[in-house]
Amino acid sequence: MQFIAMVVDSLRESLDRKIFWVMVAVTFLVVLSMLSLGFEENSVTFFFGMWKQNTDHFNPVTLIGRRAIISGVVHVVLDFFLGWIGVLLMIVATGGMLPSLMQRGAIDVVLAKPINRPRLFLYKYLSILVFALLQAVLFVGLTFLVMGFHWKVWVPGYLLSIPLLVLLFSYVFCISALVATKTESTIAAILLSLVAWVFFAMPPIGLEVFEKYPELQQYTRSYQSAQLAAWVVPKTGDIPYFAAKWAGGGTALDLVPASVMADADEQGKAELEKTKQREEQLLMKNPWLSIGSSLLFEAVIVGWAMWNFKRKDF
Repeated sequence: MQFIAMVVDSLRESLDRKIFWVMVAVTFLVVLSMLSLGFEENSVTFFFGMWKQNTDHFNPVTLIGRRAIISGVVHVVLDFFLGWIGVLLMIVATGGMLPSLMQRGAIDVVLAKPINRPRLFLYKYLSILVFALLQAVLFVGLTFLVMGFHWKVWVPGYLLSIPLLVLLFSYVFCISALVATKTESTIAAILLSLVAWVFFAMPPIGLEVFEKYPELQQYTRSYQSAQLAAWVVPKTGDIPYFAAKWAGGGTALDLVPASVMADADEQGKAELEKTKQREEQLLMKNPWLSIGSSLLFEAVIVGWAMWNFKRKDF
């Protein structure tokens, strides 16, 4: 009952913040944009049929067309609108929830109830993840229905994007929670969690450079450091590829028309092929190792934040 009360309180707090309605507006804007697109045999219609584009390379009836639709939704809609804009808005929307809990008056009322501090912190943390879950259900659920009823492409595996998006948010929010218990500042919690989000992307990029240019691997210490850092930090960049894999989609290059591939020069074709091979490697990546190591990092950070919360002088 205490957890349910905490969830209700967090949802009530989120509804009071205008950013929540901004997220809802973004969701419906994306859904409306998807509704304005139509797929016919060898053609795509835009703006509710006002404009039609013939495409010999794309046929939604075929497997290639189906993969292209799923890849487009995952890599463009899901990754960009919810994976970036959505997580950014959720971090802003939830950044003040823990600091507001620790304010004088609010924390006194809560601690007067029969609940210890570690459990209180954990309940609050999980209740905020429930808020992220509801947003993910709304976004993925509506886009799933558009794909099914409007585009005639039913992809049950696409629904697995819901827990993946909650995971992505939790990877970043754990930093916000830690900063909140240290500073009790909403601004600091938001800004430093966003900085951490950018930092999480750097080790995998560095490791990719070493793998792309094998001659750099002679610098053994730097290479090993890059491998260690890439393993330790949360793998935020893996989430879209796991979503694409479980939904039956392909790479982002599936969206590139065959005519563009054919017209590219030799160097361009070589670069596109390397990019596709890299994306295919990411699609084949072990999701349990990636998610498990990321959750281990999150557990350490949440434990640290919980310890800070327990020791604070309220």
